[in-house]
Amino acid sequence: MSDKIDIRFGSLFPWPFRFIAGIIFLVGLFLIVEKTFLSLGLMLFGGFILSGFEGTEINRNEKFYIDYKSFFFLKTGDKRKYGDIEKIFVNTSKTTQRFYTAHTTHSSSFENLDFNGFIKFSDGEKVQLLRRRKKSELLKELNRVATFLNVPIEDNTVVRGL
Repeated sequence: MSDKIDIRFGSLFPWPFRFIAGIIFLVGLFLIVEKTFLSLGLMLFGGFILSGFEGTEINRNEKFYIDYKSFFFLKTGDKRKYGDIEKIFVNTSKTTQRFYTAHTTHSSSFENLDFNGFIKFSDGEKVQLLRRRKKSELLKELNRVATFLNVPIEDNTVVRGL
């Protein structure tokens, strides 16, 4: 059994950038025979954006964690020691997005309720592990982490009507 767990938070780039990067990667793939160097450059650029993600890796035996960023599956981040893990807890947050029309000054705002999973260490430090729109999805993933680390999950969300 492994002594570390990798909790992948998500992509470093929003979906429009990833979509464009996917198109750039495919264009590079189609040009591989005719324009080899241009093709490799386009594929590297597209692959850089598509492979960029962030997460947290926790080693329970050596008692350290790494908040990392990863490109081309190579992780970079600082190792941080911890004493003990107190708990994993869930909070909510509201995110607001404002969209403007192309030719007028009219806008629309959309509010979303997100569920955030954090880990709290005995020294009081808190690190965000995950964020999901659905509480059930978040709790499912956090249960896997809590079981591995042998810590309780505390649900601090009070949502009426959901």
